[in-house]
Amino acid sequence: MAKLRQILEEEDWQSFKEDGNEEARGRLAEKYLPLVKYVIDRIAYRLPDFIDREDLISEGILGLIDALDKFDPGRMNKFETYAVVRIRGAVLDSLRQMDWVPRSLRQKSKEIESAFADVERTLGRPATDEEVSNKLGITTGELNETLASVSSAVVFSFEELLQMSDDDKPMPFMARVKNQQVLDPSDSVVKKEVRDILIKSVDRLPENEKKVVGLYYVDSLTLKQIGDVMNVTESRVCQIHTKALIRLKGSLLEKDEELHLD
Repeated sequence: MAKLRQILEEEDWQSFKEDGNEEARGRLAEKYLPLVKYVIDRIAYRLPDFIDREDLISEGILGLIDALDKFDPGRMNKFETYAVVRIRGAVLDSLRQMDWVPRSLRQKSKEIESAFADVERTLGRPATDEEVSNKLGITTGELNETLASVSSAVVFSFEELLQMSDDDKPMPFMARVKNQQVLDPSDSVVKKEVRDILIKSVDRLPENEKKVVGLYYVDSLTLKQIGDVMNVTESRVCQIHTKALIRLKGSLLEKDEELHLD
């Protein structure tokens, strides 16, 4: 049965791409529609209530259609990987246009990110909550409360950092990584560079943050499911996840400064 479905899908791709068959296009869109929900669930879990999820779904569907139109079955390996990038980009573009993150929240997020980066640069290791709290002049309890409040802004800014541009190149970080020895560095060299940076950065994370990152991004568990696995509350998982993204974002931006040759 699985083999038959694969054959039928390949026939739909051929019919759509070679003959412009709209019925085949519709079947492909229906098959991959769950990717829209998957992407939105990953981005929107901490968005404020006034953000209309239906609007995000509409933008995600547009991203899916764009992926179908631009995907080359003869050149690309997996449509799902390509589509997720397009859908995420469409949803992030929509959120950016809304400018939904309050200025005060952005400022708090930047202050915490800066504190983590400063302490870790000085100590040469992951900063503890106590060390970051001292840097900010607040208690660890206040730090955790603030982490919960800025989590959506941190997730959004981290997603933006890895967002793909129209020609399938992550922006802005990866577009600024240059290698003059390669004619087209974007696909192989640049993506490998960022992947290597992230792998090394994840390896340096505290164990609980490393575990959350693995369960969330590799095993695709929700924050609630991760909380059940780790026997902590969902809000605690959210705090751990936010700290992990702050550290990973800091690593990317620090490397970005080293590699930016403009």
